[in-house]
Amino acid sequence: MLPSDEHHRPATLTVALVLTALTGLANILVGVVALPLMLVGLLPNRPDLSTTTILTLGATYVLLGAATVVGALGLLVGRPRSRGFVTGLMALRIAVACISFAVVGTWYSAGSVVGIVVALVVITLLWDSRANAYFHATP
Repeated sequence: MLPSDEHHRPATLTVALVLTALTGLANILVGVVALPLMLVGLLPNRPDLSTTTILTLGATYVLLGAATVVGALGLLVGRPRSRGFVTGLMALRIAVACISFAVVGTWYSAGSVVGIVVALVVITLLWDSRANAYFHATP
């Protein structure tokens, strides 16, 4: 059931939508640009990281980013199931950020910490009372 046109998206849900979209785009950017640059030695990384590890992290970021953009589109049109989908993706994002922090090293730690904080903010905004009222509105 989609919210009716009479019910306007609350500002907190709009913030969650924007953060979700930006997070997805940032993941894609990291996966497509930053990690391959590490492969050729243009960005600092730990010498003990294998090419396979770097490529796996890059592919993970691209896939997670693409799925997150899809989730943001679902939020944009007001699909109630998109909340659960984006919540799951944000939980996965926290796990990937923790793994990335541990595996890649301290050069990327600020990005991982920011990613965790943003994911927690998005999850909180998706499930607040205003978002609940919006998604449970009857047409």
